[in-house]
Amino acid sequence: MLGAEAVAVLGVISSIVSIVTGAKQVFDAATDAQGLPKAFREVAGRLPIVQSILDSIRQHVGRGDFDEEACKGLKNVVEACEEKTKKLGDLFHKASSTSKESGLKRYYRAVRVYGRGNEVESLMKGILEDIQLLAFEHGTTETKDLEGQVVQAIQDMSTLPPSVPEHLFDETGFIITNSGSGTQNNIQGKQYNGPVYKSAGGSMSFGSIEDKAETYLSALFLTDPRDDREHLIQVKGARVDGTCERIKSNQLYKSWLCSRSQLLWLSGGPGKGKTMLSIFLAEELKRTAEYSPNALFIQYYCDSKDEKRNTAIDVVRGLVLQLLQAYPKLFDHILPSFNIQRQSLFSSFESLWRIFQSMICDPIFGTVYCVLDGLDECNEASLELLLKKFKVLFSVKINESSACRLSLIVVSRNYPDSISDSLSSFPHIDLDLDIDSEINNDIHMFVESKVEELSTLRRYSEGLCAHVKEVFRDRAKGAFLWIGIVARALKIYKASEVKNALDRFPPGLDEL
Repeated sequence: MLGAEAVAVLGVISSIVSIVTGAKQVFDAATDAQGLPKAFREVAGRLPIVQSILDSIRQHVGRGDFDEEACKGLKNVVEACEEKTKKLGDLFHKASSTSKESGLKRYYRAVRVYGRGNEVESLMKGILEDIQLLAFEHGTTETKDLEGQVVQAIQDMSTLPPSVPEHLFDETGFIITNSGSGTQNNIQGKQYNGPVYKSAGGSMSFGSIEDKAETYLSALFLTDPRDDREHLIQVKGARVDGTCERIKSNQLYKSWLCSRSQLLWLSGGPGKGKTMLSIFLAEELKRTAEYSPNALFIQYYCDSKDEKRNTAIDVVRGLVLQLLQAYPKLFDHILPSFNIQRQSLFSSFESLWRIFQSMICDPIFGTVYCVLDGLDECNEASLELLLKKFKVLFSVKINESSACRLSLIVVSRNYPDSISDSLSSFPHIDLDLDIDSEINNDIHMFVESKVEELSTLRRYSEGLCAHVKEVFRDRAKGAFLWIGIVARALKIYKASEVKNALDRFPPGLDEL
């Protein structure tokens, strides 16, 4: 039976491999890849080395070849590697996404947000050094054969011409001096070491709407919720067709959908499919917004392991960012505060909340639909701040006298207690108490899909398929996450090894 550290290592490695595979596919399919720096092509060409070594280590971990102490050491390295890989995947997706804007310009903008040391070649060098450490300390016969390629790849990354000009990191603002009388209106960004513009006096205005927008958006940006959602899909797998549909017939959900402004709380224990349901609702509400006058859909996915996505400030920054991206007119709400507070504005929860509340009451909107997933993953002190604001915003007295356009779905576990204490007065769908037949139907479809994937990959016999399905349904105890974890782990086993491998996975999510 695999220990907790081994299971954690398998999950992180699967995440890295998924991101690496996605980045390579995105780059290979990009129509404007030729316009990107040479580093992209060189990095993409070496991604298969990373995948091969990780696949080999994952196979040996899955077979129990490493004890828990060794797995603990493995986990530290792969988690550091995962952080770099997430950034690399994000840069590949941004540079290769379909847009009228050139991939090079999108890449420059994205890497400026991350800062120096996060160029694709620098990230890849760091990833390869992590892989080299894994191969050296925990390597197998298969990985030893690849060590020479890793060493050469690290040297290649070190000698590549920079993918980002050095001066680009400094060009984020302007210094303007006005030596005479009169008014001056300009947008001040971060310190700029370039030209100084002077005026002899009088009225002066500098900076287009686009310049202002880019300044604010760059300052607000931490992560892109759309990319966070895609990463969740890569790690957890796509939703199985037919699952999650039950929510559309739920009376509380239908009532919420028709309300002017309301909070709906959707809760459930670990592994109950909350995130998949969030992703389904995001897809549904995005379509609803597209066909509704003056409607907008925004989303946010909290993650306790990501320091950029686990505080109340992170959440509000992410929501404000999406509002500004959709409606540039809303910059009017942020300008007065920004002119006074400058960069400190983006680290003040109270200031950000005031701006957010002002935006969602703007008459430009009909309805702003929002899905906020994993609220329980915010740190607890920060979480209580956010919950208090939600409670006031959606209280009957305040809501009736305001023009709030926000219709919010909060998805979380039932704990910490501050969540249930604050949200219990709002409409509540509890997945743990959902109708058994509906849950079982989704579990059945999920099991069928996962076993079909395994059978296609490893050529299971009909008898083995039936056995795996039975084990999944019996041991999962209604937890989608248990099925997902075990199905992912079984991919490394031959059909003849599957029955023995299944014996290593205990029933229930807690034991796993």
